[in-house]
Amino acid sequence: MSQHRRTVAVIATLAALVAVPATASAKPQGSAKRGTQTVEVHVKKAQKSVKRLKRAVRTGNASVAKRELKAARSQTAAASRAARRMARSATGDRQEIAATQALALAGTQYDALLETITALVDEISGHAQILIAQAISPSIAGKQQIVQTLTAMLDRVPAEVQPVLASVIAALSAGDATEVTNLDDALGGGRLPLNISSIVSQCLNLATQAIEAAFSTIQSILPMLPAVVQAPLSGLLGGGSANVPGGIGTTITNLLDGLLGGGSTSGGSGTTQAGVGGILNSVTGMISNLLGNLLGGAPRAT
Repeated sequence: MSQHRRTVAVIATLAALVAVPATASAKPQGSAKRGTQTVEVHVKKAQKSVKRLKRAVRTGNASVAKRELKAARSQTAAASRAARRMARSATGDRQEIAATQALALAGTQYDALLETITALVDEISGHAQILIAQAISPSIAGKQQIVQTLTAMLDRVPAEVQPVLASVIAALSAGDATEVTNLDDALGGGRLPLNISSIVSQCLNLATQAIEAAFSTIQSILPMLPAVVQAPLSGLLGGGSANVPGGIGTTITNLLDGLLGGGSTSGGSGTTQAGVGGILNSVTGMISNLLGNLLGGAPRAT
């Protein structure tokens, strides 16, 4: 699933966190509202820098690429710090739901940054390439920190919000394996200098470990997910991490694509699950059922 589609689906889910009928009075106010706005400002600045980074790499402008990479990382990290600060200090439904929204926005921005820099690491050379390669591991760790904080929020938010939050966690923790594919392609292309190849190899190992951890996370929150996705996910995950290949081949990519994107997934023993709607598509349907048209329909992915 592309970053844009996943972002649209997560944002639709975030809307539900505010609009759940039983917690309608829990819309962010006061400090919670200011905290959310702070995160949004950082995310918007990070998004602009990511776009400029892509443009700079395409045009071969190394100095601009280095500047925008630094800005994108700084603003993404600032969004994460502000969101996690909200989570630590949140008391009551209103603040806890606002913190959850902020965390999911920051996590989605980390996802976008990771997808971008793993795709660009073999498209530029020199010092800018070194900086991009060195930014990958900290960004993976930053995203995992967000997922861990969101998972800790599950026991704090109202029960009717838990299925929505669990869906956000599943989406962010598993991703769509794009980063792993990008890193594998960069290594397989044979264009990386030896020092960069060493860094990218380490990042690839870390990204693969993150996928394995994601499977464990999803299994642990499976009972909290909407009922419509519990059976398909249980079938996909099977026996758990033991089914996750040690490498980063097509089995992982296909499994995650099926998990989040609605395609078929196949492993070494053949097709695991075909025609699964995908957790994010199921989440969209779940939101409509949960809110009964209060949202006027989830935004469409384009």
